[in-house]
Parts: sequence; structure tokens; C-alpha cells
Amino acid sequence: MASDAVEVDRPGTGDPAARASEPEAELELLRAERAELRRSVEELRQIVATLPQIVWTARPDGWHTYFNQNWLDFTGLTLEESLGHGWNPPFHPDDRERAREEWEAATSSGEPYEIEYRLRRRDGVYHWMLGRALPLRDGEGRIVKWFGTCTDIDELKSAQAREAELLAELERRATHDPLTGLANRDLLFEQLELLLDQRHRTGIAVAFVDLDGFKHINDALGHLAGDRVLAEVGNRLRGAVRHGDVVARMGGDEFVVAGEAADEAGAQDLAHRVATAIEGPVAVAGAEVMVRASVGVTFVAPGMHTHASDALSRADHDMYATKRGTRP
Repeated sequence: MASDAVEVDRPGTGDPAARASEPEAELELLRAERAELRRSVEELRQIVATLPQIVWTARPDGWHTYFNQNWLDFTGLTLEESLGHGWNPPFHPDDRERAREEWEAATSSGEPYEIEYRLRRRDGVYHWMLGRALPLRDGEGRIVKWFGTCTDIDELKSAQAREAELLAELERRATHDPLTGLANRDLLFEQLELLLDQRHRTGIAVAFVDLDGFKHINDALGHLAGDRVLAEVGNRLRGAVRHGDVVARMGGDEFVVAGEAADEAGAQDLAHRVATAIEGPVAVAGAEVMVRASVGVTFVAPGMHTHASDALSRADHDMYATKRGTRP
């Protein structure tokens, strides 16, 4: 009896048309994948082109390989001029070396890169920038590329500078007399206490100043003229003090100067120097007024414990004795 035979395809047999279609199908699939990749790359380029930041890439060793149009428009450089290390020359001279060192440190360690620096615009004006870069890694953790951005923060830096100036001005106004620019009463007590606490081998002289006839200037010429006199007295005192001395306006026409003195004679010398500095004519309201002051002084010897209020009270008492002509 004959048995049923089973046909088995051997190499070189089968449907030739089916075998021929397999490579074509694989080729078509590959073409479709490449087309999709090109579309993705083009979409990414369009996204990068619309970003407000400067965008760039670099090799793992830090060699820059790409900059977007924003970089070219801002710096005025060509792409060829920017590649490699061409990114560094447009930096402010004071920022170039620091930026180079920090970039080399990032590419050596693989740590993210972040820095603030000034970048020269094509018209020569420098803008503050925030530079950031992250390493892109493969499946095994090796860096394959760096992706970075530069964000213009010039307005933010300007706002921060204005804020710092405003805070400094507010602090100055809280501690200084607005008319003369000298320390005010609060700062005087703080500085005088510090001066008294820090004395070692030398003593401290505290001079209390009161302008003579100041009420007459206000009454005869007006308060603006009086303010002009007070401002000029402040300037004269500022020019007469030594480095480390304290000079302040207590209020009204009263001032205080304090500094180191070796002895009572040194304290009297301070009082004389202050009175001499103040005395002289001041032109106000189309007239010239002569300014003089009564100065009282007290000496705080080394090792003598006293507070600022006590020293000021003694100097004030001596000033009134001088003004009345009753000082011994």
C-alpha cells in the first residue's frame, strides 16, 4: 500500500514571488522609519529655532558643535567662528577665564554646568546671561553630548541691582541724617558704644557741638538758609575728623564728634579742632553769615567704664558751660 507523502520546502524552493517581496517590505519599513526620523529632527529644529534662549550642543570633551540662530543673531558671529572654543571671545574679559575654567570642570566631572556671565551683543553692549548645560548619556551612562542654553537675564540683574540700591538707601536713611549725611542719633549711640567697648591703651574724647546764634539765622533768613548752614557744618566736620572717628548730628543744630585721645589734653585738642573747622562764613540766601560753635568735651580714660549716654551727658554739660562762659 502506498503511503501519503509530505512535501517539505527545501532551500531554493517555495514561492519565488513571496521570497522576493520580503526584502522590499523591509526596505519600505526602513524608509518609513527614516522619514519619521527626519520629520522628528525637523520638528526639533523648529522648536529650537522658536525658543527665546540661545541653544547649543558640545561633544563630551566640551568642543562646541552647534549654536542656534539666536546665538548668531545676538553675537553677530558666524557658525564657523563660534564652533570649538569660539564661544569664549564674546564673553566679557573679566568673565572669560572663569567661564572657561568652570566649563572644563563640568566636562571633566560630568556635573551640570551653570554660570552667570556677561555676553557681548553684536552692537558691543554686554548683557548678563545665565548659562546652563546638562550631559546627555547613553544606556551605559557614558556622556554622548552636552546640551546647553543661554538665557538673557540682563533685566533681572538690573532689577536686582536697583533693589540692592534701594535697600542700601533705606538702610542709610534709617541710620543717617538726611540733611547732612552724617550718622543720626541712633547710629551715634551704636558707634559710640562700640568705640567705648573697644578702647584698650588709649582713651576716648567725646565732643558735643552746638551752633551759636543758629535760631537767629532761621528767623532772619528762613529755614532753607538754616538747612544750608547745617549741611555746610556737616561737610566741615566730615573733613575735620580722622579715620575711625565718629561724627553725627544729634538733631537741630547739635553735633557730636568722638575719637581716640591719649589724655585730657588730647580731648581738648579734639574740641579745638572741631570748633576751628566749623568757624567761618557761609553764603546763604544772597547773604553771608558767620558760623561759630560752642564745643564741650569729656575724656573717658582707659579702663574707665561708662556708657555712651553718660559720656554724651558730660560733654553736653561742658558745652553749656562753655556757651555760658562758666567753664572753670
